[in-house]
Amino acid sequence: MGVVGVALRGFGKALAKKGDGKRITRVPIADRLTARRKDTEKLFKIRQDAGNKPSTKIGETVKKVSKINTEYDKKVKAIDTRNKKYKRKVIGAGAATIGGAVGAMEVGKRKSPKFKKFVESSVTIKDGKLKLKPKK
Repeated sequence: MGVVGVALRGFGKALAKKGDGKRITRVPIADRLTARRKDTEKLFKIRQDAGNKPSTKIGETVKKVSKINTEYDKKVKAIDTRNKKYKRKVIGAGAATIGGAVGAMEVGKRKSPKFKKFVESSVTIKDGKLKLKPKK
């Protein structure tokens, strides 16, 4: 292995390290930043409109609002996940039902000549009576 290969190998190991605990290595992507900010501003505006003085504990209030928004986001995500699973089940059940019906039709055609004649014809009304007319 040449010098370049050794250098690249060492560089790869450096990238693979998770971190030394001193740096932030991963921050989750924030969702709904604008909506969350609007919620916080709305709360402060309500207080101001009521004629109260600005709170000295703004930081605590912002943390509380942020916590409430985070819990809301988690619950919405859980509901979305549940709905996706449910939709998959419904689609799978529908596909199985259609497959079963098609299979039953094919078996019925092979095993019963009367059923085959009925399936391969159209129903017509002639002189007030139902009659089978072969499809063209």
